[in-house]
Amino acid sequence: MAKKLKKLISDTEAFLKEYDEVSASGGTVDQSRLSGLLSYLNRWLLYFQHERLIHLIVTVLFGLCEIIIFSLFVLIERWYILPLLLLFTVLLVPYIFHYFTLENGVQKLYDLADALEKRKER
Repeated sequence: MAKKLKKLISDTEAFLKEYDEVSASGGTVDQSRLSGLLSYLNRWLLYFQHERLIHLIVTVLFGLCEIIIFSLFVLIERWYILPLLLLFTVLLVPYIFHYFTLENGVQKLYDLADALEKRKER
């Protein structure tokens, strides 16, 4: 999923750069291509928003489980709880990094969609 997000961002940035270069040189800009890219970007934004929500829920649940297991370990002081605590830590850390990537990518897509909208209005 992160690869698709990065590719979509780089393709849109490349299009915007090309669009600005053609506009600056006084050339004719293809508005249908702009509209098509904007439509495509908006479809993917809906998908990424859903993906972001699901990953937020999973990350929060893993974080809560981590807190509960750690609290349980502190309260009853049984060493056999440590492997479970370690397992949730190993699962939680990649989820946090993935959610961070997803969140920042979606925010970047919002900015790119706004930039496309501004160019469409010209």
